[in-house]
This record gives sequence, structure tokens and C-alpha cells, in this order.
Amino acid sequence: MKISVLSQNVMCWRCPGGQFAERRERMKRLFRRLDPDLIGFQEVTELWKSYFDEDLSGYENVFKYRGADDLEAVPLYYKLDKFDLVDSGWFWLSETPDVESNGPGAGYPRITSWAILGCRDGGERLLFIDTHLDYASAAARDCGVKTILRFIDEKSGGLPVVLTGDFNDVSYSAPVEEIKKTLSDSRLAARETTEMNTHSSRFGEPGDASIDYIFTRGCRVLTYSVEKEADGPYPQSDHYGVFVTAELKNE
Repeated sequence: MKISVLSQNVMCWRCPGGQFAERRERMKRLFRRLDPDLIGFQEVTELWKSYFDEDLSGYENVFKYRGADDLEAVPLYYKLDKFDLVDSGWFWLSETPDVESNGPGAGYPRITSWAILGCRDGGERLLFIDTHLDYASAAARDCGVKTILRFIDEKSGGLPVVLTGDFNDVSYSAPVEEIKKTLSDSRLAARETTEMNTHSSRFGEPGDASIDYIFTRGCRVLTYSVEKEADGPYPQSDHYGVFVTAELKNE
């Protein structure tokens, strides 16, 4: 089965040219243009969730805020006409992943959402995971990656795996290199790809780094692209979307 996947950090803070209502419209155009089967979001606040509840009516989600006093989430969205939810949950990127907690030196508690989805067309299943690693601590990013890889090892059971997220690190960093020992970087695996970066240090400027990823296992990656939906100089976020098409290869 062929699937399409979008990873998009929505940016939860305000900045010139980036007011939420205006950026919502750019996001809606992005969704209409790409029509993704699966979406992994980062930095989703109550306001962004209210937008997506209206703008993604053909989708269901797996949603959990990362902390009781910190309303930000990394939810999964999946098309209702293509997938059935088999199992789902979340865990924290720390040494105690089953309870709300911070990784070593982390600026915030970081959470990962996951779902096992059954494809309505063909019966295949996949494990879909979305995350956002910490920005403040390399040790926390390292801990987060190890926690995610342990989870994949325990939960995947040979299923194809799709991992989306903002990893707050470049492709040659130790945490990303560790991920690539187990999963494929879709940018490198795709038959068609682009060299455009995914993140700008200041809103509206050209991307100066790639820190957003879609990793896969058990998939044949067909295309990879970095997606910018802009009004003049202002895009949908300080992170551009990462968009992948792939074919599942269930064993």
C-alpha cells in the first residue's frame, strides 16, 4: 500500500508575519495541496488543536499534552477512510517514560505519541510515531532517541515503522546518527528528493538547517520534499513541512 506522510512543527509562539490566524490559513492550503494520509505535528497548543479539529475533519488523532501545566503536544493525525486504530499511546522521553518527567537537563518534559494503524485497503499494519526532542540538552536528546528505539524494538513486531518529528539536531549529530542505525532517513532513501532545508533561525528567512525528519523501516520511500506554504515572505511556520510518499513492505 502507498502512503503519504507530513511532519510539521506549527510553532506555538507569535512573531511578525506569523500571527496564528494568518498561519492557520497557510496550513490549510498546505493540507489541501498535499492531502497527506498521516500527519505528525509538533508544538500543538490548545489553539492549534481547535484549528485542526475544524480543518482536519476527515482525520482522527492520538493526542496527549506533554505536561499537566504545559499544554503542548505532538499529536498524530490519520485519515479515517484509510486507517483503523488498532492500538495507541504515548511515553515521555526520560529515564521514567511511563510518567510525566524530564530527560537529563531538558528544558521541558518531552513526549512521544504512537499508534498502530490498520490499513483498510489491503490489511497491512504500521507503527506510526511522532516526537519532539529537547532543544536545551544534548543529553536529553540522546536519552530521547534511546527511549524511542527501545520502544520500537519492543512494540513494532516486524511492522513497518514511520517516525516523524523535530529532532532539534542536524543529520550528522550523534542522536540522529543513532536513529539511522535502525531506521532510514527518508531524505537519503527517496528516489526523488530535494536539498532544501527545513528550519529558519528567524521567521521568514531561508532555511539554514534541517532538523525535521521522517524516518522509516519496512517502507520503500518514493519521494521526499520540503514544503513551504507562504504569503510573501512569511511561511506557515519557522519550520517547513517534510513530506514523504512511500510503499509499505509488511513481512
